Amino acid sequence: MPVTEAEAASVLPSSGWVRRYVIHAAKQTTAPLCYHIGIGLTTMGVTCPLSYGMHYAGTLRANNFCLLVGRSGEDNKSSALNVGREILDAAAAPLIGDFPGSPEGLIDSLAQTPSQLIPISEFGKFLSSAQRGYFEPTKTLLADLWDSLPIQRTRANNRVIRVDTPRLSINAACSIPYLEKHTLAEDWTGGFMGRWMVLYGRRERVDPDPVGDRTDFQWLVDRIQQKAMTPTAGWCMGLDSGAKRYWNQWYRDVTNRKLPNNIVGIRSRAPTIARKIALVYGWDFGPASYGKPWKMGIDVLEPAIAFTELHVKSLIDLSSVIAEHADARLRRSVLQAIDIKGGVATLGEVLGVLKMRKRPVVEMLDALMEEGCVVKVQTNFGNAYETKLHVSGL
Repeated sequence: MPVTEAEAASVLPSSGWVRRYVIHAAKQTTAPLCYHIGIGLTTMGVTCPLSYGMHYAGTLRANNFCLLVGRSGEDNKSSALNVGREILDAAAAPLIGDFPGSPEGLIDSLAQTPSQLIPISEFGKFLSSAQRGYFEPTKTLLADLWDSLPIQRTRANNRVIRVDTPRLSINAACSIPYLEKHTLAEDWTGGFMGRWMVLYGRRERVDPDPVGDRTDFQWLVDRIQQKAMTPTAGWCMGLDSGAKRYWNQWYRDVTNRKLPNNIVGIRSRAPTIARKIALVYGWDFGPASYGKPWKMGIDVLEPAIAFTELHVKSLIDLSSVIAEHADARLRRSVLQAIDIKGGVATLGEVLGVLKMRKRPVVEMLDALMEEGCVVKVQTNFGNAYETKLHVSGL
């Protein structure tokens, strides 16, 4: 099941900008509450000074990639994105970046503004283009930017453009069919998609007249503006003793947890995501804003881990639509096409649903018959394919 409103509410910290942002956002749209937490974290994170971070398996920064996943037209993903964008636009508009048309364009943009948050309301189109190869170089670059690694490119006149301190955050929204069609297990087990904090929600609240309550808007804008103008932050020196005990227990649990094979890679990414979120909370209401070195305590670590568990839950729930390889995805698509036609479909009907070439579909149908998942039957329209589930149902 998707993340519920109650589960999302339970992971909110007791104070801070992110908490107040979520309360504000919930009054503007009926989008799932977990979406607002993710958007709030990336919005606060993009205001962190360039020098802010901690040592954790290298040097870690507070930028994040947030992916809202839900039903198309049902779960108000774009509305959730727009609430955060409106506040950031009013407080610090230069921090809002544009969707990258090319890797070169993104590097040039970050050379001008190293800290940016890019909102992408149609992330499914990006995945589709990347699968065809057009955006594949951009995916590779984004993976490096999540790690905040220095980047550079050489222009035609041999002039090198280099960005030593890129701090890119992304808020994106994607419908489930696009994830199913354009990502494979290899993308999640350590590749590009494994770097995203994924939030799979479903709208529970209904508001027939969503006029919105703007009571907190100006406070949220003023606070973000103040954060964006603060030039320094205290470097995080690691965990204090209480936080270290708490972290070690959770780390052993999450890295030994039994997970579906196609998303098992989140064991290694989840701890890094949790530390990134803890850095954001340290900047939001923790001691980082005092400008002195500090140690991370339970107050910022606990809500960060609790939120990361929503990410883990979301991916476990989405694992059923993430194919392990291309053949597995085609297999599922063919079975779904037959199911759409009531469990019995001719080859022409399957091709009509899938909009694919005949040969790979015929080969997959033959394989499914060998497995015993599909049987060939005679109908009034000639030969057809019937799923074993449908036959059992008779």
